[in-house]
Order: sequence, then structure tokens, then C-alpha cells
Amino acid sequence: MADQKTNDEESRVEETARGGKTGKRSNRLLRALAAGTAFAVGFLLGKRSEKGGLSLGTGDDETEVRPTPGTPERGGPSDREAERGDTADEGATAAEQPSSMGSVAGEEEREREREGEAAGTGGAESEGEAEDVGEGEGEETAEATESDEDVAALSAPTTRGMPMFGLGTYRMDDHDECVESVKTALEMGYRHVDTAEMYENESAVGDAIAESDVPRDDLFVATKVSPDNLDYDHVLTSAEESLDRLGLDYVDLLYVHWPTGEYEASDTLQAFAELREEGLIEEIGVSNFTVDLLEEAIDVAEEPIFANQVEMHPLLPQEELREFCAQEDVDVELVAYSPIARGDVDDVDELREVAEKHDATPAQVSLAWCREKGVTAIPKATDRDHLRENWLSLGVELDDEDVAKIDDIDRKERLVDPDRAPWNG
Repeated sequence: MADQKTNDEESRVEETARGGKTGKRSNRLLRALAAGTAFAVGFLLGKRSEKGGLSLGTGDDETEVRPTPGTPERGGPSDREAERGDTADEGATAAEQPSSMGSVAGEEEREREREGEAAGTGGAESEGEAEDVGEGEGEETAEATESDEDVAALSAPTTRGMPMFGLGTYRMDDHDECVESVKTALEMGYRHVDTAEMYENESAVGDAIAESDVPRDDLFVATKVSPDNLDYDHVLTSAEESLDRLGLDYVDLLYVHWPTGEYEASDTLQAFAELREEGLIEEIGVSNFTVDLLEEAIDVAEEPIFANQVEMHPLLPQEELREFCAQEDVDVELVAYSPIARGDVDDVDELREVAEKHDATPAQVSLAWCREKGVTAIPKATDRDHLRENWLSLGVELDDEDVAKIDDIDRKERLVDPDRAPWNG
């Protein structure tokens, strides 16, 4: 009903606008005929029509001509602002952890607004906008072709069958946008896609996979079980429901999303082991686990723990976790969400210097740094430009001097820090 009401109101506005225009034109024509200047008036009206649909029809309320959606200037401040909140995890819902996300709720709302601005949302393009896009089309086509060649030349390295670069989908809660983003990523060469029951976009991710031309066997799909579904029986039910939403027979990696709620190490991980034995999941993962919790999980799990997904970036390097996971008797992969610190890496002098040296962006340098540390990065991106920028980080090769400079950054910050997180216990 709300949609119908909105449509009716829009129709009345359009009719009023058209009526206003018709009346003005009629009066103008009558005056013109009376004055014997019909030809001049016709000429002026023709020139006005050539401008295209820039006006919505009332006085000063003309639609602003905006840049083409999805094509912000790479590397500019608005780029990274649009991708703040790139985290692929990020935790529990407000209902599950009332104090966990409250500290960032206002920032997330501002981020949504900035994302909308950067994406050019706000209605269909006017004819004037379409004309603007056409200018310099040959030059843009050449640049796109060159960029596409750069993209096609790259591929992500793998570790134990998992691509070490992927797409995070946290906060991609608009179905169509999520489908388009995932399809675009797969088209570019992404083969690792990360989602979660809590993100409420598994169906969109599944639709994108189904609509893409990439064979299922070439993909690495990961999802997560919510904290309130970590009881043994709930794990089994949740996993089956996730598979139904994804439209898949199995997922490559299933995570415990947070070690909170119904999580109990032996009970929860026993259910995960059963899912693996049945072939519904290939690997078992945990997320947001500290060293102590990871050590406990390894001890009680009937099947090996494959990965631990945590926030990691140059401002939160996770040295202790990396050292623990690298031990021969542990051998757990680290997967980094928020690998560009929600765009904060743009403001770090050391990363700017390394980026300038490699003709790259600070975000690309951060992603390359994760790879140098043997960590899989899954940045979130929605539009083609940011997907491309992140993908091209695979071509950035850091030397020892670069890595040392980044390691020496003395600024530390954790972006995802709910009160109930295990490191706050």
C-alpha cells in the first residue's frame, strides 16, 4: 500500500508538472501569435527541448546532474569513504548483542548515506546525464579495455585449495545490488565469496552464483552460523537452511560466526564435524576466536579447524594469532575481514608512501601486505570500480623494506569491538 501511495503521489506530481508546462507554453504561444512572433517562440521552445529532461517541472527544483553511478574517481577520498564498513564479518546483530554494535550505529548510518552518494543513487538518469556520459566515450572505452586486460592477467594464489583473495558481502542487504556485485566480482576473476546467515543475503549470493558462468567447482563459498544457532541441533538445521538459500549442495567453508550465544566448544564443533562427514561442508572454520579459544577448539574438535576469520589490517596486525596459527601442529589459515580498516588506511602516512612508490592506492598496499603475511583478505566492495581496485592489488608486489615500514606503524585500532567479544571478557 505504501508503494502504491508513493506511486500515486509521484504520478500526480508528474501530471501537475506536465499541466504547468502545457499552460505556460499555451500562454506563450497566444502571446506570440498576438505579437506576430510565432516563429521566434517556436525556435526558443525547440532550444529548450534540446537541453533534455533536466527539470522536474517546477521552478527552482531542478534535478542536479550527477556523475555516472558507480564511477567515482579511483583513489579519491570519496572512494574509500564509500567502502568504509568493508568488513566481512562484523559480528552480531543489535538484538543478539545490544551493546556490541551501538558504538558504531551512527557511523554505519553515515556510511550508508555516503555509499548511496558514491553510487549515484537517487533515481534514473536524465537525458542530460546520458549526454554527459557520451562525451569522451572513445577515450573511456580505451581506458576500460586496458584496465580489463590488467584485470584478466591476474589471479589469486591459493592456500590448501582456498583462494587467498575474496569478496566480503557484509551489509549487502539489498538483493539486487548484492547479486550484481557478486556477479561482477566473479566476472573479474574473484573465486572466493564470503557470506553469513546473519547477513541475510545468502539467497542473493546464491542467485549470483547461479546466474554466473563460473562452474561451481571453481568457486570457494563460505558462510557462517549465527551465535543463536550454535546448539548442536540448531547447527544442523541452520546449515541446511543456508544451503537451501544458497542453492548449493555444499559449502567449502562453514564458520562459527562468534564464540557467543549458544556456542559450546565440544557440542557445537561435534555438529560441524557431522556436517563435514556428510559432505555438506568441506572445511570447518571459526571466526573472532582468540588464541585461547582457538586452542580449545582444536583440542576438542573431531575434525580439523581449517580457518579463523578475524579483523586484520596494518592497524591491527594480529601478531599473536598469526604466530599461533603458523605453528606446525596448529596449521590454521587466517582470513582477514576489514583488511583496509574501513578506508582508514588512506590516512596512514607510511601506507601512502608505499602506495606512491608502487603507483598504487593505500588500500591496495594493505591488501598486498595481508598476502605477504600469508593471510587471506576478503574486502567488501559493491561497485565495479572498487571491485577492480581491490582485485588489482594482486599485482602489487611489496619488498622487504615496504613490509618493514608497514610493520613499524605505531597507530593501532580495532574497529569491530562489541562488549561481548571474547577479547573483552
